[in-house]
Amino acid sequence: MTAPRLDVSAAAAFVEDATAAPSQHNAQPWRFRFFSDTGILQVHADPERTLPKTDPDGRGMHLGCGAALFNLRVAAVAAGREPLTRRLPTPAVMARPG
Repeated sequence: MTAPRLDVSAAAAFVEDATAAPSQHNAQPWRFRFFSDTGILQVHADPERTLPKTDPDGRGMHLGCGAALFNLRVAAVAAGREPLTRRLPTPAVMARPG
């Protein structure tokens, strides 16, 4: 049985739950991108919301994005979905020389 494709209203609800995640100084260093044609919802770090003085190595930004992703996945499961998470860029892209 295949789940129905994610629609805009469901994606918006998941993003609302995701943004309740904690982040360092409540910077909310994430952004979401939804592709309605494929039903894919992406979470990205937002470099404009970094805290270079208090988080110079970006660890807090990564933890905040991870917390948002966790909340998003919990919201999806609570809605009866089975979220598939893929890390981007893919390892093949990361291994490219240059």
